Amino acid sequence: MKAKHDDGLDWLRDIRRKMAAGFDHDPKKAAAYYQKLERRYAHRLYHPAESAGADVHAYDSLHDRARTEIAAGQSVTLTSYRANRKRKAKRVK
Repeated sequence: MKAKHDDGLDWLRDIRRKMAAGFDHDPKKAAAYYQKLERRYAHRLYHPAESAGADVHAYDSLHDRARTEIAAGQSVTLTSYRANRKRKAKRVK
């Protein structure tokens, strides 16, 4: 027996059932269709602007330092590296 839902979302479930029936309840067909749409309308998709110049360099150098410390055993993860940097910054102030 199917579970009855009383949450007011029957309209959404009906839409999903109709969409699934349109693809013969095959998720691979649905995925292929939506990928085709994505390729066709790629120019309409939002692409955030890439940060350029000093921001990228600063970001890369920070990660390089973090990887160096992690490799040397001074920090275990990137998160612990960030925590150590915050502690050091507080001590300097």
